[in-house]
Amino acid sequence: MQSFLRGFLVCLALPLLAAPVAAAGTVPLDVEFKLTDIDYKPLAGVPLRLVLGAADWQAPDAGVRIVTGEDGTARFTTQAVVDCRWDFSNIGFTPLRMPFRADHIAVAAELPFAMPKKDADDIIHHWLYTADINRDSGGDCSTDDLDKVYAAGADGRFSKLIGGNASGPNFHTLVDSWMLSSAGYKLWEFMLAPDETAPAGKRWHLKLAIMRLPKPRLPQ
Repeated sequence: MQSFLRGFLVCLALPLLAAPVAAAGTVPLDVEFKLTDIDYKPLAGVPLRLVLGAADWQAPDAGVRIVTGEDGTARFTTQAVVDCRWDFSNIGFTPLRMPFRADHIAVAAELPFAMPKKDADDIIHHWLYTADINRDSGGDCSTDDLDKVYAAGADGRFSKLIGGNASGPNFHTLVDSWMLSSAGYKLWEFMLAPDETAPAGKRWHLKLAIMRLPKPRLPQ
């Protein structure tokens, strides 16, 4: 019975998914960003680069460079693409999923990752952490967290995929002979919302908070 229902719903969804989703131009995006440690305490004076709703997000100079304030925050306005795409939601507690249109923004953050080294300074990697944030018609937002992490290639572009599921147990990659179980950061707060003072879809607000996890320890 479940197989029949799944097939029936897929048949219903296919014509919808074939319908084009209108391309979006850039719009003003007001950003409220915060960087914390694992105890939610603010991290001040951290330089980083945020790439929000940019077509060429892998470029080394894309996005906005900021330094967090004493409270770990930064506020700024940039131009970004907030488009509309298909997402899926589960039907109750069944394995069935229904498609829905969601407002979407692609997020990337270039952040330092410290690898300790015995009797020497830490080795600092600069990785690009990426996420997609979807907003449904009711205003609820969802994400797969910082699901892909990239290192820069020889040309400087962040095209070298080094792992996925950065904040969870499924991130496995070998870096400097270390097998890492996480890539050091977690997206713990996110909210994409339209600016109610502007015409629909003409200005957006993004609230984003990232947590820095403890750095790896040297093997005993």
